[in-house]
Amino acid sequence: MSTLINEIDARTRLAGANQMELLLFHLGTGEVFGINVFKVREVMKLPPLTRVPEADSRVLGMANIRGTMVPVIALRRALGLGEQDVDLTKPECKENGILIITEYNASLQAFHVAAVDRIIRTSWSKIKTPPALVRENNKGAVTAVTMLDDSRMVLILDVEKVLSDICPRPDEEVYAGLDIRPELKSKCVLFADDSSVARTQIRKALEKMGIAFVQTTTGKEAWDYLTELAEDAVKQGLPQVNRIQLILSDIEMPDMDGFTLTKHIRSDPRLAHLPVVLHSSLTGSCNQEKGAQVGATDYVTKFDPKEFSQKLTRYIL
Repeated sequence: MSTLINEIDARTRLAGANQMELLLFHLGTGEVFGINVFKVREVMKLPPLTRVPEADSRVLGMANIRGTMVPVIALRRALGLGEQDVDLTKPECKENGILIITEYNASLQAFHVAAVDRIIRTSWSKIKTPPALVRENNKGAVTAVTMLDDSRMVLILDVEKVLSDICPRPDEEVYAGLDIRPELKSKCVLFADDSSVARTQIRKALEKMGIAFVQTTTGKEAWDYLTELAEDAVKQGLPQVNRIQLILSDIEMPDMDGFTLTKHIRSDPRLAHLPVVLHSSLTGSCNQEKGAQVGATDYVTKFDPKEFSQKLTRYIL
């Protein structure tokens, strides 16, 4: 286990163009699941847990991880795949499974899984969007898939969706302070994000600000749309695209990540003038530095509506 932890600690510092690493794990149901290593802070045996009265049934309890109280989520239960037998009186028992400690939006969560497998490195071009029936299912948490060399499919989870389902926040709280500004009504934002939760947040925020938008689900889909806009501009005798005023892009996306999308935009003179703001739950400084290296205008963490509004307004006007 210590070898795997050391491997994760080292690899979370990596940020490559259109490259990503997945931690593979199992829930005792036969499927192989994956999570981006950048989001993993630690892998450990199940420690003693403190049950929380009247907590959501998907929350096993709280764990004290070196002085930090971390909620422990029963991932198999949260995904509707049944129960995993856990004897909380014997946390040292191997059969009780493993915790994957993750960081999302500057907070820690632990996901209880049956076992971890290994880390694989792959290209985002090999990470594919699942069929629409799976992707758009409101109860679905599979944001992407990829294939292993032995032809097994890896289901990559939208952990933001899992967390949102367990602890939803009312719109009045999430979008507090966002108001329509008349000077923004003529503006249009193109955004790309593979998370259904993030897309909903972005869409509602832009609507409350009175900004028009074009929604895409992957970097490649966004790039294809931008290419069409650029070709239309040329046909109209325009040197630059003027139908959108800003691009908001997630970093992690199937087919093409946000770093690669930004590089493509900066290399095309018809698009290079457009502000590109990266919008991600990956809070590490290495991701912000990588974004600056490929030409991103700025970086905003999911989901801070005040920061979101301030940065978009700064670059769109």
